[in-house]
Amino acid sequence: MRIAVCVKYVPDPKTVEVDPLTGAIDGSRLLSIINPADAGALELALQMRGSGDTVQVLTVGPPEAAAALREALAVGVDHVERLWDATRPTTHPVRTALLLAAALRSPTSTGLPTLEGAMPDLVLCGARSTDQGSGLVPTLLAEYLDWPVVTDVTHVTHDGAVARVQCRLERGARAEVEVTLPCVLGLEPGIARLRHASLTGLMAAQRAAIPARDAVDLGVTAADRDVPVPTLEAVLPPRPRPRAMRMPDSSQAPHERIGQILSAGVARKSGQILEGPPDQMAAAIITFLRERGLLMETGT
Repeated sequence: MRIAVCVKYVPDPKTVEVDPLTGAIDGSRLLSIINPADAGALELALQMRGSGDTVQVLTVGPPEAAAALREALAVGVDHVERLWDATRPTTHPVRTALLLAAALRSPTSTGLPTLEGAMPDLVLCGARSTDQGSGLVPTLLAEYLDWPVVTDVTHVTHDGAVARVQCRLERGARAEVEVTLPCVLGLEPGIARLRHASLTGLMAAQRAAIPARDAVDLGVTAADRDVPVPTLEAVLPPRPRPRAMRMPDSSQAPHERIGQILSAGVARKSGQILEGPPDQMAAAIITFLRERGLLMETGT
C-alpha cells in the first residue's frame, strides 16, 4: 500500500509573542513546527506501514518548509517532496490542494521506484492547521482527485481496500463509516503522537537532498493558478443580540408606562414586614395564604 501524507510548516504557538507597542508579532522570536494534526497523520501512516508499503510526505511551502520534510525523513518516511508556486507569495487552501493533487497525479518524477506509475492508495491530512484553521484542504484535495473524503477522523483501521474510520460529530457524538480506497482522510490532532527521531535519523536527514517541484514542473497552467480565491478583508466581533423591549399598557398613566419602559417590563417585588405577637403574625400569614389560594380550608 502506498500512503501519502500532506503536512504544513506552521508557527509554533508557544513562540508567538506580540509587541506591546505596535501590536505586531515579533518575527525574530518565532519558530515553526509541523502542524500538530499533520504530525499525528504522519505517525499514523508510519504505524499503518507494513512490509513492502511506502510512506510519502508532501508539503506546499517556501524553502524554509524543507525543515518539516527533514523531520519526516528523520522519523523514517520513504520519500519527501516540497511543492511551491514562486509566482504566489502566499498560500491558500485552493492553491495548496491544486498543487498537492497535481503532485499526486504525477508520481513518476518523485524518484521513488515503488511509486512509479501509480497513485497513492491513501492520503492522510490534518483536519485543520493551527495558523489558518480553514479545514478546507482535505475536502478540496479530494475534489481535485475525484476521491471520497472523510474529515474530523479520530480513529482509522484498514482491511484490504476498505478503511474503517470513526469521525467526530457535533456535541461529542461519534460516527463509524467505511470508505473504499483510494480516499482522503482529514485527521484530528489527537489521533497519534509523532515518535522521536533517532540521532542517526536526524544526521541522515540533515544531509539528505530535499526534492522540490514548482507549478510548471507539475503541469499546473497559469489559468489554473489564477483561480479566484476568497480573501479576508476584516475580522469584526459579532453583532450583539438586540434586547427585547416590552410595550407598556396604553391604558396606564404616563408615569406608570415610563416606569415599565425603564424596568423593561419587569415588575418590582413588593413585601410586607409583620410586627407584633407571634399569634397575630401567624394569623396574618394564614390569611395571606388563603387569599391567594395557597391554603385550602379543611373541615372540622
